[in-house]
Amino acid sequence: MKWMVTVTVGMALFVAGSASAQRADRNVEQPIARSWNWFAYVGANDIREACKPGGRNRLRLIYNALYEEQVRTYEIFLQPDGFAGMNIGVLADQGNVANITIGKAADALGPWTMKRGERLLNVDETRELVGLLEASAAFGPPRDGLKLPDNDFWWTVASCRNGVWGFQAYHYPTDGFANVKFAERLFAWDTVPVAVNRPRKLEPSELRRDFNAPMYHAGSANRWILVVGKDGLRPR
Repeated sequence: MKWMVTVTVGMALFVAGSASAQRADRNVEQPIARSWNWFAYVGANDIREACKPGGRNRLRLIYNALYEEQVRTYEIFLQPDGFAGMNIGVLADQGNVANITIGKAADALGPWTMKRGERLLNVDETRELVGLLEASAAFGPPRDGLKLPDNDFWWTVASCRNGVWGFQAYHYPTDGFANVKFAERLFAWDTVPVAVNRPRKLEPSELRRDFNAPMYHAGSANRWILVVGKDGLRPR
């Protein structure tokens, strides 16, 4: 019976992940799709490839609040009339997959289902946000070589404005988010009813890793590190 449950859950994950991955705006929603696409999503490869004069002006901000505890994503589409549409996604309390009890196949997706919200920013709010991003040097260039471990607090900002690509990253243990001016406004506009996992002081990330833990979604270590390059994430 155990192997039958394993196969059923595996097939449910595959089907849901594959169906989800068919839509570009949901390519990180389910666990298998996210395992395939997460690094490209953070690096905003799709935004970068489409960034050309006359194209859509858009931003992607990601707040990694210890990957296994919480991730918040903000997709912002700047409109010609000065308004902006904001789509919000939150992954929270994924926890240790080894401790999850599966009652039926659909339950396997629960810990990784992205909670979603949206908001329309008016002209003043949009202007304020862009100003805060500019004050944060959010349109780049980033610090070449900055490391972003999965089990730390960090932000990334990818952007395309008027055909110009930009990327920035902020790592909490490095400077306490001293240059992040936009976070509180985003959190105030966030419509997802999940409390923000605020940054806190922790031991260095390498001291909080369980090297016996499975690679994906288990314990206190997923064991991946993103490295920032001169104008985006370095290839993995």
